[in-house]
Amino acid sequence: MLKPRYDPEEDKSRHLAARDSDCEEMAKRNGWDLVDIEPSGNRILPVDCVFDGKTEFPRPFHETDADWETDEDE
Repeated sequence: MLKPRYDPEEDKSRHLAARDSDCEEMAKRNGWDLVDIEPSGNRILPVDCVFDGKTEFPRPFHETDADWETDEDE
């Protein structure tokens, strides 16, 4: 079972990747602090990159906040 993508109790974020080197590239590209690489249990993306704090990928420049809003009534 996958761990939560962000765990506020330990203040760590996880992002799936194909290889350990992808975790290192993700950290470098986004300026995140890579603290661990764990097996994910996912066959397609077998590693979980663990970063300090809450990390999120930047939104594409053409998207707005409205693109990310959800309708709770659906």
